[in-house]
Amino acid sequence: MLLGAVPIFLILATVAVITVTFAANERSAQQWVTHTYQVIASLRQVLGDVQDAETGSRGYALTHQQAFLAPYQAALARIGRDLGRFKQLSSDNPSQQRRADRLAELIQSRLGALDMSQAAAATTQAAPQIVQAMQVGKARMDALRDEVTKGMAEEQALLRVRNQAETDQKNYEIVFAVAVALLALAVLLTAAALLVRNNVRLSEAERIQAREASILRATLDTVREGIAYFAADGKLSAYNRQFFRLLDFPDAFAREGTMLPALAAFEKDRPHSVLVPPGPGETEADPLHLSWAGRELEVYRAPVPAGGFLIGVQDVTARVRAETIVRQSQKMEAIGHLTGGVAHDFNNLLQIISANLDLAGASNEVKANGTLAQRLENAMTAVSRGSRLTGQLLAFARRQALEPCSVNLGRVMGDMTDLLRRTLGEQIEVEAVVAGGLWNTLVDPNQVETTILNLAINARDAMPEGGKLTLEAANTYLDDVYAAHHEEVAPGQYVMLAVSDTGAGMTPEVMNHVFEPFFTTKPEGKGTGLGLAQTYGFVKQSGGHIKIYSEVGEGTTVKLYLPRTRQLEEAAAPADITAAQGGNERILVVEDDEAVRVATVEMLRDLGYRVLQAELAEAALQQLERGADIDLLFTDVVMPGPIPTREFARRVQQMRPDTRILFTSGYTQNAIVHNGRLDEDALLLSKPYRKDELARKIRGVFAAPRLVRPEPAGKVLVVEDVALIRMATVDMIEQIGLRAAEAGDGAEALALLEKDLEIGVLLTDLGLPGMNGRQLVERARLLRPGLKVIIASGYPSDGRDRDVGHLTKPFDVGQLKRALEA
Repeated sequence: MLLGAVPIFLILATVAVITVTFAANERSAQQWVTHTYQVIASLRQVLGDVQDAETGSRGYALTHQQAFLAPYQAALARIGRDLGRFKQLSSDNPSQQRRADRLAELIQSRLGALDMSQAAAATTQAAPQIVQAMQVGKARMDALRDEVTKGMAEEQALLRVRNQAETDQKNYEIVFAVAVALLALAVLLTAAALLVRNNVRLSEAERIQAREASILRATLDTVREGIAYFAADGKLSAYNRQFFRLLDFPDAFAREGTMLPALAAFEKDRPHSVLVPPGPGETEADPLHLSWAGRELEVYRAPVPAGGFLIGVQDVTARVRAETIVRQSQKMEAIGHLTGGVAHDFNNLLQIISANLDLAGASNEVKANGTLAQRLENAMTAVSRGSRLTGQLLAFARRQALEPCSVNLGRVMGDMTDLLRRTLGEQIEVEAVVAGGLWNTLVDPNQVETTILNLAINARDAMPEGGKLTLEAANTYLDDVYAAHHEEVAPGQYVMLAVSDTGAGMTPEVMNHVFEPFFTTKPEGKGTGLGLAQTYGFVKQSGGHIKIYSEVGEGTTVKLYLPRTRQLEEAAAPADITAAQGGNERILVVEDDEAVRVATVEMLRDLGYRVLQAELAEAALQQLERGADIDLLFTDVVMPGPIPTREFARRVQQMRPDTRILFTSGYTQNAIVHNGRLDEDALLLSKPYRKDELARKIRGVFAAPRLVRPEPAGKVLVVEDVALIRMATVDMIEQIGLRAAEAGDGAEALALLEKDLEIGVLLTDLGLPGMNGRQLVERARLLRPGLKVIIASGYPSDGRDRDVGHLTKPFDVGQLKRALEA
């Protein structure tokens, strides 16, 4: 507007100046024309005065009457005045000034002639003299008229020039007026165009602003955070519905123009007030944490440069819960590592005590002394209790070796109902509810029974005055929504086992610690605090999920979610009640703990076996290289040294193919246990064990049919485009004891097949970049006709490739090993 107003102002100022100038010039031209008329009129007046004087003088000369002298005298009086006026009016014209002087001379001469005529008439001179005087007067009058005529002619010329100047000035004014009108029209048109353009732009800007406002409104309404902007006067200017929902403000205030004090009145009962301007130095990096209406909120406030302040509210309930779960999981994992290590060392000590007690109990002196034999038996009972204690610790630490099989939980519950009624007493009513069509689950049945018994005992202790215990088994599906709120849960089908009581219930504070080992609310000496810890470890190690629901005064429900299996239910193996027997086979004992090794060797020799011993795997291999012949390798799982246990066992079988292997440990590692499950070809005797347990296990090993599992020749080439899957598969192959090569696509795999002739097995994914898995198999077999192939895929085999092995993702070490052996 300023840029447009300045030129218009300059144009108007120029027009005003030119208009004033034109008006002044026109006024001056008019004045000069008037002046010229005045000069002409003065000349005429002078001439008229002389003519009047001449007329009066002639009348007197002819009539000698005094009446004619009066006009003459009056004319004489006017002549001087009118001639002076002419001279004054023509003062700007030198020519007229000179003419005025000549007129004065001529008038004087003419008046002299008139005087002379009057004098002749008064003396009554002769007519000839009067005539002569009149002739002279006429000549002088003619000269006077001629001079006046010239003066008037000159003034007429000036009049024409000045009239033309006045006309030109008027024409200039007309042209200027037309130009100014055209300029004004152009300015008006330009202003109109600018106004129209500005209106168009304003309308467009308003449309853009309205569109941006609608986009801003839609954006604010779709973001998860609550947002509100308060102007400097405390008026609500921008907001979204989430702001009012998270802070639990009435929807009636969700409108522009709501004043800050009206909303602040709803914060009087809250622990913190959020509707206050940010303090000095307060930034978005320092949010206010607020717990309200079951939500965990973070509130940040920030000043706005234009005035006012912005309030943002974020619902962090899920994050806080996830962080709590992660912290709890990390805490449980750390406790698990600690308890696992303690259980390992404690099991070694128990093994030494148990072995020596067994050896001492077999002596004739003890058998002859009943008191001493009873004391040794009491000591063995204490060892058994200690063994159960370490078993619970290992269960919590998820380090126990599970032997899962397909189990129907309904059948397990039915078998245990009578036992629970006898164990819990008559004050506790026991009810079992099994849903129809119950799925099978893959778990260790012994651990399931122990878990149910532990939960039932906890329920009994929570109902000292009696109550009801309900066991329930049903099919369930944990969906993605549930899994999103429980990070450790994988969505899928589960078999739910619930144990409910009508006892005292638990507070939230107690529930936060119930899975920790040695935590208990029972009086001292009434419980170890390992029951729920063992249950937690067993469920997690089995790939399941555990959840507790409890309310003070209402009771507690513990729900176990165990993964479904489609395998048929397996019959339980009959209990081994045969008497302990020995033998004369050759056994190599490998144990790094000297006391344990010595005690084990003594028990084996006492059973009649021929025993060799070694401290580490390296020493055992050296004995075999020197020609030692053995029938059984009895080795600890956890041993120091550079040779892993699985690699050690593989080398022994390569050197002595007929050798059987029995592992022992008080703390399982991934050498023989994967995903909490004992490898199918691994036989384990857990520490601590008694002499008769050792004897039965060894005889069972020798009595079992030998599993002949031919290993694939050469290396295994793993072809997988996902690096993490490829690395994990290579690690599993090396755990099995085979060598591996890896490639990320078909071209790289073919290049390796050409260079490395030791590759005997191709393990490939189907979905490879560039060249898919089937194309790779065709080209690889053209290159290496005898190559064995395994296809790993997320889909089951369609039966098209009968000479190709199939491995369904995801797979574990056992499944991979079976595929390689097949």
